[in-house]
Amino acid sequence: MPKTSSPPRLIQFASFWTLTGQPLGRREWTTATKIRKAREAGFDAMAGGPSAETAAAVRKAGMEYICFIDANGKNWQQRLAAAAETRPLRINVQLGDHDTPPELAVHTWIHLTEKAEALGIEADLEVHRDTCTETPEKTRQIALLCLEAAGRPCRFSYDFSHFAVVKHLSPPYAPRLLDDKPLLRGARQLHLRPFNGHHAQIPLTDGRGRLTPEARPYLDFVGALFDAWLEDKTGGETLCVCPEFGPVAHGYGLGCFPDVWADAVRLREETEDIWRTCLRARR
Repeated sequence: MPKTSSPPRLIQFASFWTLTGQPLGRREWTTATKIRKAREAGFDAMAGGPSAETAAAVRKAGMEYICFIDANGKNWQQRLAAAAETRPLRINVQLGDHDTPPELAVHTWIHLTEKAEALGIEADLEVHRDTCTETPEKTRQIALLCLEAAGRPCRFSYDFSHFAVVKHLSPPYAPRLLDDKPLLRGARQLHLRPFNGHHAQIPLTDGRGRLTPEARPYLDFVGALFDAWLEDKTGGETLCVCPEFGPVAHGYGLGCFPDVWADAVRLREETEDIWRTCLRARR
């Protein structure tokens, strides 16, 4: 397949979720300050809930906005309408619950994506625990049912930390997590939260600038992930990725962890380096 002169583009976005409670032990930054901090750290976009006011402030700072919503068969129209008000680059949808039947999930997702397209919105179905996509098997079943019903693939937003924990993996992670590359290559949004097979979030650094031993197998996985995604790309495609860490307030971060925002900023830098290395290998 011929390649264009324009290489695939990486957009790295910061999550307002990671910035919850920042800076630690002091008065929390205002939304405006959080936006400024993300821009100064080199992020191209920010992600948050369906707040048109916040999205407008992010765009005013020169960044794109990605909207996160959760939805189900009863409220998806309301949630999608709220997301549309943010004029997002993409929306990330956590759909249903752990016990949502795949058939119902697919029915809802097809209607949601059809409406999103009519509104000019790109929607991605996130793989996440306690949703309809909480395991690789459920996700694959949804993908197959969606293809049968709609005649086209389901586009996922992958957060592989959940699958790694479900499968109790030891490194290297890529052979098991990237075993369905055709489905992966359709993705346009990825969550990059460092993990291992026992924890959905691990520290990237020791808080003094050095990578933790556990971080290195994860970064190796990111390289394999980018290589797999890039394999069929001809140029001009865009991949949105979120170097993220959950805050202590929400239970992802623990009291013994280094500052999660500082780690997210460092992860953005590591991710950029890995992406450039993968692009060079394609030449």
